[in-house]
Order: sequence, then C-alpha cells, then structure tokens
Amino acid sequence: MSKIFGIGWAKTGTTTLGHCFRTLGFNHQSQDLSLVDGIPKDDLSRIMALAQQKETFEDWPWIILYKELDEAFPNSRFVLTVRDTEKWVRSYTNMLANKGTASESTNRIRQILYGLPFPDVTEAQLIERCQRHNQEVQLYFRDRPEDLLIVDWERGDGWKELCDFLGREVPREPFPHANKGKYSSQSMMRRVLTKVMARG
Repeated sequence: MSKIFGIGWAKTGTTTLGHCFRTLGFNHQSQDLSLVDGIPKDDLSRIMALAQQKETFEDWPWIILYKELDEAFPNSRFVLTVRDTEKWVRSYTNMLANKGTASESTNRIRQILYGLPFPDVTEAQLIERCQRHNQEVQLYFRDRPEDLLIVDWERGDGWKELCDFLGREVPREPFPHANKGKYSSQSMMRRVLTKVMARG
C-alpha cells in the first residue's frame, strides 16, 4: 500500500496536516516520540512496523526519515509544509516558553531529532537546521515533482492544493488551522530567547 508522509519541520502546520488527513478519511498516525530511541541505533523496526499499519503520517519521527520511508514504501507521496522563517522561530520559542524547562529525557529526544545540542542551542542553529531540512527534501525529490507537494498554509494553500495532490474531493467543511499557539507578551518572549535559546 502506498503511503502519504507529512515531512514538514515541527511548527510549520503539521498538526493542521494531520487534521486534514483524518478529515479525508485516512488511517492516520501523528507524532510518537516513543519510537525515537531506535534511530541512533539504526533500528527502525518499530517505526516501519507502525508504518505498515497506517496510511498517512506527520510530525516526529517521520519528518527526518523520508529517505528510508521512501525506500521502504515505493510509490508513496510526501507533503512538505513550510512557513516564513521569522514566524516559525517565534512559534517555536513560544512553544518552549509554554512547555517550561525541558527534562533530560526531552532534551535527549530533541538532540536525536534535530541533531542539535539541546538545551544549549541558538536561534541561528534552529533556523539553519529547519532551512537545511527543507533544502534537502527538495533536492531529494528534484527529479520527482509528482511525489512532493510543498504547501504554506499561512500563504493561502489549503484543501485545493492538498486534494489535487492526493486525488481526493475537497471536503465541504472549512480548512482547519490546528494547534495555534498562545503567545506570551513580548517581554516574556525576550526572556525566553535569552535564557533558553542564546546560551553561551
């Protein structure tokens, strides 16, 4: 069975994509951080076993495994959600503020997924990692444009673009905008950036 993988970086509208997949009737799988431990050991057995059972996917760990998933499931399709860099960084740092101090376990998971030294990362490192992911995805699919859809929900992409790509009829219900952040004051955001993102 062919699969559809959402491989946009975290906080680019991946939750919205998951809602879309469910609305369109797919058997969907979202984030599952319990699968992360096998990645450094090159043991993807649990990830692939779950992928066998579902039709659509988004968020971690699927984001960084698009090459392996492409090889394991021929004829699959991929959706890259993207977002304005400034808005993305603000959303990500806001998420950190709302979650509070990360545990050692959470930081270890982030280190594996991002390849960055959490919690001691800078805004510049986060931006570079996200942009590098987007560039690598587009390079990987450069000769297969029919297998990759790039969407930016904030710039007006929605049901039409997604359903045209998937060969599905556009649902009657409005396009969802899921998991919108609750933003702190600008002063709090500055404190979070200083404390969490700009160490050293």
